[in-house]
Amino acid sequence: MRSIKRIVLATVVATMAFSMAGCKLIQKTPEAIQNTVLAKVGSEKITLGDVDAELKADIDYLKETYGDDFESKIDDELKAKLKEVRQQVLNALVEEKILYLEAEKKGLVPTQEELDKEVAERTAEIQEAWGGEEAFAQAKEYYGYTDETFKAFLEDQVVIQKVKDEMFKDINITDDQINKYYEEHKDEFVNYGQADSRHLLFKTEEEAKAASDKIKSGETTFDALFKEYEGNKAKSTATDATEEDKALPISEDLGTVSHNQQNFDPLFLEGLKPLKEGEVSEPVKSSFGYHIIEATNVTETTPKEFNDELKAQIKTTLENEEKKSIYETQLDSLEKEYKVKTYENRPVSYTHLRAHETLRHL
Repeated sequence: MRSIKRIVLATVVATMAFSMAGCKLIQKTPEAIQNTVLAKVGSEKITLGDVDAELKADIDYLKETYGDDFESKIDDELKAKLKEVRQQVLNALVEEKILYLEAEKKGLVPTQEELDKEVAERTAEIQEAWGGEEAFAQAKEYYGYTDETFKAFLEDQVVIQKVKDEMFKDINITDDQINKYYEEHKDEFVNYGQADSRHLLFKTEEEAKAASDKIKSGETTFDALFKEYEGNKAKSTATDATEEDKALPISEDLGTVSHNQQNFDPLFLEGLKPLKEGEVSEPVKSSFGYHIIEATNVTETTPKEFNDELKAQIKTTLENEEKKSIYETQLDSLEKEYKVKTYENRPVSYTHLRAHETLRHL
């Protein structure tokens, strides 16, 4: 069986039903190093060269930056990243070899005519996702593919998908399962409330409490303090800011903030959630300091309607959970059947990490 090629196509691959998915080197030559066997699936071997071929863009980057002997020059952090990336690829190659052998055993390999048809369809989808023929050609070159090797890669992925389809053919999610899941996860199926949010941010609790007391007593207003502190953020973040500047209270208009807003401090959101229309909070502690929050245009969190769309979403969730369980169980069994062996004491022994771009941005 030919070596299975892979490409990391991130968001493109997620929609297309195929997976995309140092140490002291004792060999004397680069060629010998690349021929180091890292795993066996039956009589099939996976070498360091096979793994690095899948990481062509990353390896080229390292060579361009550090030279051909980059592994002796990169720092420990980058070495660890490289190990992790290689492990991801090695694991994927082992799995794909297992699944291809299983397809051959079960007679699931399509005819060449069927393969050509499915490959043409997938190629067209990927080309469109990449933004056209030229961009697609550049992507293939970047990841080290020719037209022929990319076609071979897609053929392998079609075959592998046939095995997975066979594994999952008996999955049948019932209405009772969907209803039960909904009842057990009702809190997750909501339309989250939101509010237009402004805040005052203080470095210390004492400052925040003093300002809050003044607002509550009528000595000042939230609006007045907001205007007073408006210019402080630019001053406190300036390159020549003094320690006194950095300690200044600031005011910010945060726009519309959902009660489950991503990339917001959870403690801030907990302070925002209970606020009614036009209400100003007590001091709220977060990782940034102490906030006084004002909420306007408030909407409440409400349950989602248990309609066909939500039922379909739950069904997909349950199907994916079953697929994961079935796949892991069957893969464990197939690893034993095909006598998978890995060599952890050889140049790579590492754990999963998303591959491309990771190395490039250290």
